[in-house]
Amino acid sequence: MGASKRHTFELALAHGRNIDSADVIALLREVYAEGIGTRDEADELIAFDHTLTETTPDWREFFATTIADHLLQRCEPAASVDDKKADWLISALSYRRRVATASGFAAVLRLLEAAPQSPSSLAAYAIDQLRVALIAGEGPALGNRPHFSRTIDADDVAMLAHMLISAGGVSGVPVSRAEAEALFDLHDAVAGGANDRGFDDLFFKAIAHHLLAIAGVAVPARREMLQSELELAVRLAQGNGQALLGPDDTAWLAGRIMRDGRATRAEFLLLQLFSGEPDDADPTLRRFLDCAA
Repeated sequence: MGASKRHTFELALAHGRNIDSADVIALLREVYAEGIGTRDEADELIAFDHTLTETTPDWREFFATTIADHLLQRCEPAASVDDKKADWLISALSYRRRVATASGFAAVLRLLEAAPQSPSSLAAYAIDQLRVALIAGEGPALGNRPHFSRTIDADDVAMLAHMLISAGGVSGVPVSRAEAEALFDLHDAVAGGANDRGFDDLFFKAIAHHLLAIAGVAVPARREMLQSELELAVRLAQGNGQALLGPDDTAWLAGRIMRDGRATRAEFLLLQLFSGEPDDADPTLRRFLDCAA
């Protein structure tokens, strides 16, 4: 960073610990008029964000846009996010694998939105940050919204759906195993809460999308599957014929569904979809289905 840019940056830091002034953001836009060109500059901006006690939507928008632009336009490979970029971002924004600020969480969401395709680790990280915040009833992923702990409301469901659809990229690739693992962790964390009904529907559709693809079924694009009505999603799944999971995937699904000893409504739907008819049913899943009925 040149001397004049350094002076302007330090001036912004001196006057902007709470980032409540458009003047401060204007100063930083002057510093980064051509975007963040180096990883050191990106680290400086992130370190600055970590020092702030309060931020406004304007700051979060500026920060998220600037960081996403750096990764997509100023770093090789251009116009894409690879594992190396995702790993750096997660490490830079986090303290003990937890996103440190609301601005940092906004940057992750912006990158998922803007990238043609991104590693599954980035979406799984975003889902996990939502889980952590929902357990506590507060945190960067929830911003300043009042929130009950271990409960997922309609706004959370909308945000989760947006994450998952964005993570599918331009081609709408199937939900990944990393995302499915994170979704099961989130599901189990809020299973006893007074949750918005849309969460069960979204959870079922996302896990079904993942498992149908694993089973070799031609699945609809991620957006089509996740935005469909639940009844349509079930028909889309069933209309592709009986999906037969391999032993490892059957064991994964059975272990995930029954690890807390009781199937929820969404898990019951998954058991119905993948256990098969009585004559050719997978015995493990069929046994769980009979117990859950």
